[in-house]
Amino acid sequence: MESLILNEILKWSPSAVTFALVIAVIFLIKKVNSNAKEEEERATQLRKEINTTLNSFGERLSNVEQNYVKNELFFRENSGWRSEINRLSDLIVSQFMSFSKDIILLLSKGTK
Repeated sequence: MESLILNEILKWSPSAVTFALVIAVIFLIKKVNSNAKEEEERATQLRKEINTTLNSFGERLSNVEQNYVKNELFFRENSGWRSEINRLSDLIVSQFMSFSKDIILLLSKGTK
């Protein structure tokens, strides 16, 4: 089939072949320019979407960073107080138990 097309083209005069090639090249150039324009529009749209996504991500990261750091510092600061309160609570309970035992012993000695 290709040889038939080539044979038909060779039957034409050189100026007709040149004219057909010029038209084909012009068509291809227009098609390439059209594709380049479409690709440039897509690239511009992608840049906008990437910037929007990055800005959104930056804001979310900033919020998480601020909230997490605040919470982390809060819990770190309060964890020392919690352990101290727990230690004092245990000390009070143990003293109360010891004091209660002493009172019970004194009462039991006094009733004999």
